[in-house]
Amino acid sequence: MPYIPPYKITPKIVDLVSKISEAIGMYHSQEELRLHRINRIKTIQGSLAIEGNTLTTDQITAILDGKPVVAPINEVQEIRNAIKAYELLDKLNPNNMKDLLKAHLTMEAGLIDDAGQFRMKGVGVASGEDIIHYAPPAERVPYLIQDLFDWLNTSEEHPLIKSCVFHYEFEFIHPFSDGNGRTGRLWQTLILSKWRPVFQHLPIENIVYKYRKEYYNAIAVSGGENGCTPFIEFILGVIEETLQTEKKAPTTRDKILEQMRNNPKITRNGLAAILDLTPDAIKYHLQRMTKEGIITRNGSARNGSWILLN
Repeated sequence: MPYIPPYKITPKIVDLVSKISEAIGMYHSQEELRLHRINRIKTIQGSLAIEGNTLTTDQITAILDGKPVVAPINEVQEIRNAIKAYELLDKLNPNNMKDLLKAHLTMEAGLIDDAGQFRMKGVGVASGEDIIHYAPPAERVPYLIQDLFDWLNTSEEHPLIKSCVFHYEFEFIHPFSDGNGRTGRLWQTLILSKWRPVFQHLPIENIVYKYRKEYYNAIAVSGGENGCTPFIEFILGVIEETLQTEKKAPTTRDKILEQMRNNPKITRNGLAAILDLTPDAIKYHLQRMTKEGIITRNGSARNGSWILLN
């Protein structure tokens, strides 16, 4: 008999799937590459902070830009690896176990000796100093992971639910000697991004970090009569909160870009009048946006037009 992970579809899960699906349908990734980059940094910072990495978003930005930072060597390596792993999202197949090993190898390169290989000894899931789960014996790992991928490949469940079930089962199996948490969160993002690409740019892991105690508690209380139902409800709640957080009021830059799309010939004074800002304030934003490669001006200030570069 094929393996079917135990869980129940509760009214709360149905409601959250409906709300998330509706929000995703209305979600427009209007933010240019600048915001995608910021959210990727928040994602990496959140995912690694859950497991004790202390680097800030400013330090991660510096690493991303190839600048030196003063920080523990292993934490810097964790960040560099995570950056490379998330850059693989477009190339990885969420249904392929070899790609999972490739992702783990990337995530743990230079940190552990058996990166990209299943563990050869027993391990447990820890929350602080407390062990909340002892993983199955090492010799069972390849078979359990294969069963999980077989289910993922054949299940007709909604991708939101499938991604949560996979995430929990992956953490339950704990297939690697280290890096299971960050790899499991990466893989859920991968599964979701194949359903809706915008998930590549949603910092879900940052909200998980906000509720890290609840995250580990959801793992701890799952696995009983209702299977991983508590974990599914928790993660779906995190996804919904992420979407609500990202649907914030448009920034001044957003408003400037919208006006430029509607009227590429709009002048600085025209922008100031429409947005109720001083010409100097508009000048500041235009100079920064030009310097960052977001916009450029073709022609004179009076008769030229704006070109959006991203």
